[in-house]
Amino acid sequence: MDPHLPGFKPWEVGGFIDVNYSYNSNNPDNHVYRGTSVQPRTGEFSLNHAVAYVRRDAIPGRFSPLFEFAAQGGPAADALVAYEPNPGGANGKFAGPEVWKHLSRANIGFRSRHGTEVVVGLQLSPVGIGVHWSPYNWNYTVTWQLNSVPYYLSGLKLAQTIRDKHQVQLWVVNGWQLLADNNKAPSVMLGYTFTPSEKFNLGEYVWIGPEQADMRPRAWRLFSDTQATYNTERFGVGALFDVGADPRTDLPLSPWQMWMNGAVFTRWRVLGKLRTWDMALRPEFFWDRDGRMFGVPQTLVSAAFTNNVRLFNNLLVRLEYRYDHSTSPNGFFYRGPAIMDGGPGLGRDQHTIFFSVAGVFAHRFGGKRG
Repeated sequence: MDPHLPGFKPWEVGGFIDVNYSYNSNNPDNHVYRGTSVQPRTGEFSLNHAVAYVRRDAIPGRFSPLFEFAAQGGPAADALVAYEPNPGGANGKFAGPEVWKHLSRANIGFRSRHGTEVVVGLQLSPVGIGVHWSPYNWNYTVTWQLNSVPYYLSGLKLAQTIRDKHQVQLWVVNGWQLLADNNKAPSVMLGYTFTPSEKFNLGEYVWIGPEQADMRPRAWRLFSDTQATYNTERFGVGALFDVGADPRTDLPLSPWQMWMNGAVFTRWRVLGKLRTWDMALRPEFFWDRDGRMFGVPQTLVSAAFTNNVRLFNNLLVRLEYRYDHSTSPNGFFYRGPAIMDGGPGLGRDQHTIFFSVAGVFAHRFGGKRG
């Protein structure tokens, strides 16, 4: 619902169930799809992701509380928290993946009459185009870029909307997709968005902070994300460009490890108004010069073509073909019995077909605005 319309209901309850089957040309023995943490399994039917949520949105022009809670389960939920620190010792049970993996979002805050937002807790990261909830993306699988940036952030968000079109943000968070911090200092992200209409959005986010044991400023990660989208009922296009660097003071000579990537997103309506058929095409490259993001120095080239058929308002059927190529001479993708990172026999290419059925539900309720 448009929050500016009379009768806007601020509360929403909803969720989805995503079930898929994927075929990978490399047929890895471990059934692990090395391409995205959002669809981590291949060669089998998978209850990929199930989510249930409740949230309260702000009413424009009023002081409004904000609230969001979402629970999740499935292979995608486990893969999402794979990089959470897992502390040892007697108190290790209070943190780590087993504690966090069923929480997708959990935050509270408020928005003032003049557009000031203060939110704390586990929040959706604004970096990149797309989210970990696949039914809400144009393509079924996500980009390599989205697998290299935070899907979620844990900490404090301060935001100020200016003249309804501009917003500036300050994030102070535990770290790069971390609920439990891996050092003793937070990281900071600055953001700016320009939204002249509901069809167009431009965003810029800059990250700076310690992401390793060395917390001196000379060891801080530097990162920039630039994104833009234009979306209508019949057609949509988007683009992003990222660049990042880590000064690795834990290695001899303290080398700067760099990465860079870009992607173009397109979507167009083929048929229908209530029962719809959309297509989406997305080419991408990811230059991981030193292997900082994916462990192997390489350039990844990828393309995904997706058919999205909405049979009913709550039922989405998707068929996607995706091609991935790695320039690593030793290969990168799991293939047959070659399932060890850096081991012999890894593939340089993979072709994958995904078939997905998703049930999506959303219902708004609560106080009306006359």
